[in-house]
Amino acid sequence: MIRILISALIITCCFIALIVLIMTEKMNRAILAISGALITYFVLTLIEQRDFSLIVDLLLGTQKEDYVNLHSLMLIVGIMFIVHISDEIGTFQFLAVIAIKMSKGKPIPLMIILCIVSAVFSSILNNILTVMILIPLTITISRVLNVSPTPYILTQAIMVNIGGTFFPISSIPNILITREAGISFPDYFLGIGVFSIVTFAFTLLLFVFVYKNELSIPKDKAIHILLYDFDIWNVVQSPRLLVASLGALIVLMISFFAIPEEILAPDAIALSIAMVLTIFSRLDAREIIKKFDFELIFYLLGIFVIVGGLEVAGVLTFVESILRNMGPRDDFLRLILIMWISAFSSAIIDNVPITKALIPIVTGISGNNSSLTKRFFFSLSIGANWGDNLTPLGDNILVLNIARENNRPINILTFWKLGFIATVYQLFLATLYFTLIYRFTLGLVIIGVIGILTILILILQKIGPYKIQLGVNKAFLQLRNFIIT
Repeated sequence: MIRILISALIITCCFIALIVLIMTEKMNRAILAISGALITYFVLTLIEQRDFSLIVDLLLGTQKEDYVNLHSLMLIVGIMFIVHISDEIGTFQFLAVIAIKMSKGKPIPLMIILCIVSAVFSSILNNILTVMILIPLTITISRVLNVSPTPYILTQAIMVNIGGTFFPISSIPNILITREAGISFPDYFLGIGVFSIVTFAFTLLLFVFVYKNELSIPKDKAIHILLYDFDIWNVVQSPRLLVASLGALIVLMISFFAIPEEILAPDAIALSIAMVLTIFSRLDAREIIKKFDFELIFYLLGIFVIVGGLEVAGVLTFVESILRNMGPRDDFLRLILIMWISAFSSAIIDNVPITKALIPIVTGISGNNSSLTKRFFFSLSIGANWGDNLTPLGDNILVLNIARENNRPINILTFWKLGFIATVYQLFLATLYFTLIYRFTLGLVIIGVIGILTILILILQKIGPYKIQLGVNKAFLQLRNFIIT
């Protein structure tokens, strides 16, 4: 008993130390994760006297779990191949320039198009690569047009995390969740992806409300040069390779939807398409592999071992029992609680270890009810992805760094206010969405109350007393000014 307590205490302290050190950014996260995994290995083999095969199971997943960790890593590698080849060809830059030309120099359409591009790119790429492609491009546009890039950068950074819930492959938490829970591509898209697209539209309306009077683009020759004279083929290596890259991305998505996982696993599909594209493109495979995010792979391997150690030592089972006994008894309230807890946790802690730690806890709370388990994991996916924008930490630090390096610094408080308000707004929409699904009458009541309040506000603005109208207008104006100043 004492041996088990010592093991649990050491591995728990190791996990907490990992989280704290990652937050301080004093050391590389992959080195921290591998170091933590080594400590966990020594605890399990020397104190617990477990066989080395247990470590292999923690790294790759057990046969009972269908080697879930190995499948997740293979899927990530396959997506990396396709993404980096497409990036080398210039596919994403080509699509971005086309989108910018579509705006015709109008500020609100430009913001909307950049947000759409950010969400679509992040649904295929990882968030970091999306930011590295689009933020410098946005800053270049702002310099040519002689406008502030801040509104465009802020809105893009927030939309990146919305795009992370479009598909099961759109983020690392999604891959871990769907592989662990056995959620298919169509099930995830219909359950969360479609709602995420709707939330994206409502968030766009919020941004238009906030920035409608702030965005302006001067009419001069620079716009004509950028929008009409610039040859979009300058960013593409070859039209033949562009077609191949776009075809690979389209086939990838169609295959995920059309081919059941029982016939062909998503990781096998991604790797097969990646190999065909690699051979067809004739690009230097060594140069492509050099661009791989090996830091992410080693980081995930370390997290697999540490979180697996927590599970073996009984720590996660203990936490799950506490939440089951102390939390709400109602499954619907538990679902909402999981979403909000994971959102605020991922706001201050990297969402990968949080997701990996919460997966067995959520599984334990939901019991053997597969339908309930799927719902809980949907809420976890939303919270883990969208919570990133509650604070200017995580991937958003990279956004601020890129802006500063390009001499377009963004006030961290401005970022925090817009991100926090937008994320709470999105989480409220998600809460309403789950309420409509699982508490339909209550959801209708809430919508009715919101509708009545909206109608009253509109009536007061149109025909109400002059002072009330001024007060309503002033309240909206103060909200907008609070966000943008």
